[in-house]
Amino acid sequence: MAKVLLVTGGGWHDFNECGRVLGELLQTAGKAEVTITQERKILGSPELKTFDHVVMYTQGGKLTAKEEQGLTSFVKNGGGFLGIHCAADSFVENTKYIEMVGGKFATHGPCQEFGVNVDSKDHMLTKRFGPFKIVDELYILDQVDDGKNVLMSAFWQGKKQPMAYTKDYGKGKVVYLALGHDRRAFAHPEFQKLCVRGLNWLAGAQEKKPVCCAAIGYGGAFNMGKMHGQQIKEAGMDYVAICDLDKNRLIEAEKDWPGIKTYDDPDKLAADPDVDLVVVITPHNTHAPLALKCLKAGKHVVTEKPFCITVAEATAMIEAAKKANVMLSVFHNRRWDGDFMTIRDVVQKGIIGEPFHLEAYFGGYGHPGTWWRADKQISGGAFYDWGAHFVDWVLNLMPYKMESITGFFHKRVWFGVTNEDHCQAIIRFEGGRTADIQQSSIARAPKPRFRILGTKGALTDSWGGSFKVFTEVEGVPAEMEVKYREGQWKEYWRNVADHLMCGDPLAVTAEQGRRVIAVIETAEKSSAAGKTLPAPVE
Repeated sequence: MAKVLLVTGGGWHDFNECGRVLGELLQTAGKAEVTITQERKILGSPELKTFDHVVMYTQGGKLTAKEEQGLTSFVKNGGGFLGIHCAADSFVENTKYIEMVGGKFATHGPCQEFGVNVDSKDHMLTKRFGPFKIVDELYILDQVDDGKNVLMSAFWQGKKQPMAYTKDYGKGKVVYLALGHDRRAFAHPEFQKLCVRGLNWLAGAQEKKPVCCAAIGYGGAFNMGKMHGQQIKEAGMDYVAICDLDKNRLIEAEKDWPGIKTYDDPDKLAADPDVDLVVVITPHNTHAPLALKCLKAGKHVVTEKPFCITVAEATAMIEAAKKANVMLSVFHNRRWDGDFMTIRDVVQKGIIGEPFHLEAYFGGYGHPGTWWRADKQISGGAFYDWGAHFVDWVLNLMPYKMESITGFFHKRVWFGVTNEDHCQAIIRFEGGRTADIQQSSIARAPKPRFRILGTKGALTDSWGGSFKVFTEVEGVPAEMEVKYREGQWKEYWRNVADHLMCGDPLAVTAEQGRRVIAVIETAEKSSAAGKTLPAPVE
């Protein structure tokens, strides 16, 4: 594990919060041991040699001759340096420091949304990156080192400005990212990827070979086995094997994927040394046992949603993945639905203020069907299908610690099947915030899919291609209709590939999957007990 010194502090930026976010990101996703300090004197002390890399997120100031010599010598002798945003506006009177960074702050544009383009797609920092937009300060640099390798850029007044570059400095390496003004930038997934990849590149990491993937389950339901295979291939990984108990489905798989290996026994697939990752596409109650089989065989695992049926199963899977040092995730692909991404953006940008009450609903009045999804023993219950997506959405829109859960589960009309007719989970979060999630097959009256109240406004959505936002502009009440953006389902598998091959942060973690199951399971227990229950320890 690399030892990283993160130096923060200065003016014009939220160094405490952004420094904390950056430190946690580098420690978890970058798998580094991070020490955060605002004391510059460590740069001129022998203690600096105990670190592998220095990350600088500072502004202003001046280094003493001893501090400047200590830092520049550290990098020249083989250390790594990652400069974030205002690192180019730090210690500008220290010529050796500016020479090492490779550029000096000249000015910046207003904090607004702008596009970032990829200039080099062959470097590890930018592999499989596409152009993206970010709300940030567009930095314009002066005294830019001609020896740098510009990887990303943005346009200001018609001229390209470097947004990310690398350079050599003696025996050491330097990465500079011009992005990162405030919390909005630090929450941006592409910026987070750049930070983690930058650190990994400094540590000498190279892109790993393509991951060989397999599926357990190639059944006819929505043809998910084929869809997963297509997205796996598009993400730059290989689809090499399929397992199904139905030999007719294996015949279909061979037609879809000529030359692919096929198995009718999960044990044989798990034992295949050519398989690195297995996606489990089977009925809900089989997710945990099949995942555990593959995890114990040293395979990375993705389960279809829901993650599993119980928190105990989720914990067993997480512990098995940690023991085998492999990845475990759940296919919460609907985080990349265009409608949800647009709603999340409005909430995260503070347009309705801080959300404190959320209502979510899906359903109607009609027989729930007779296949396995209506069989509680197999499905886990009515809440485990679309409910898993809704709970995941809600937990992303209300990213606070859960305190308690109250459930109401009804069986009143459809006695020919074993799933519930109506389910409700009320979550109380820290600070008195609440979320009310309802699923029903006995609700004749319609209701909005989302109704979110914030301290400055509200929004409502009813699956109609757009949603209503109620807010105020400088004290004047305002209403607007916001259209859904395009969905990006393929981003789930791209993230898995980037995580396994380039060390990027994993977007959907096993712990997040367990949190969803905890809400559903605790709500049902609450209903049975007739009382509110404390939320499981997260």
